[in-house]
Amino acid sequence: MSRVFEALQQLSPGELEDRSPEGDLMAQASSVLTALAGEVAQLDTVRQFSLPAIPASRLVAMSEPHTLAAEKLRGLAARLHQMRSRRSGKRILIASAVRGDGKSMMSANLAVTLASQGDRTLLIDGDLHKPTLHQLMGIRERRGFTEWCDQRSSIADYMFREERMPFWFLPAGATVDQPITNIQSPATSELLSKLGNWFDWIVIDSPPLVPLADSTVWSTMSDLLLLVVREGATPRKALVKALDAIDKSKLFAVVLNAALSSESKYYRQYYIGSSGTTENMDRK
Repeated sequence: MSRVFEALQQLSPGELEDRSPEGDLMAQASSVLTALAGEVAQLDTVRQFSLPAIPASRLVAMSEPHTLAAEKLRGLAARLHQMRSRRSGKRILIASAVRGDGKSMMSANLAVTLASQGDRTLLIDGDLHKPTLHQLMGIRERRGFTEWCDQRSSIADYMFREERMPFWFLPAGATVDQPITNIQSPATSELLSKLGNWFDWIVIDSPPLVPLADSTVWSTMSDLLLLVVREGATPRKALVKALDAIDKSKLFAVVLNAALSSESKYYRQYYIGSSGTTENMDRK
């Protein structure tokens, strides 16, 4: 229903004027919805893949659902759904101050969590400098966003769909010298707007905020920003610079990675006898 409402919103005010409720307006709305249905149908024909459901993949949202890590992710997903009851927003940028804070693992696990709950979710590898998500997904082909920028064919030609859940993945594609040129192009902004009609959630894994400007550009096209910080590792100065670079009105949450906590012990005790091994999300 949300995608139908968004499609109707695409009608400009001028198109709404002087139209009878039973005439041209309904015809225009029908045309928009028919086009939207055709575009969405493309998503079911994209290449399929299967996420590795083993602990070594570190996709705890799928392989270890009874761990504290997976529970934390479900809690974050619940907060996102609660937020949607108060304000609109479905494009989530996952960023960090520096490399190594765990943003890519957080991006993948959050996207899988949302998809496992039945939400149509797209994960975009927006790190065009050093993309890694295709390896985590177990996908060898690198063609993705940068190739779409060059050829402008259907974006569905570059996507993959997980065969067991409503989860789609768009790889970054081949690395380029000046990726910010592709990111800040009007075509990319238009693409994200279109994808917003196709999916319930769009999770974008961005490059580090310091010293690159790519994340800042991605954030202008995102509704929410989730900042990943690694305890005892993220340099304080880099974190300050990162916070200065973002639009704080979009900051939805800060995830403290590798944080020491006693919660894991109590969570294991709660699930003893009903689950296998447990693992702390702090290592993700």
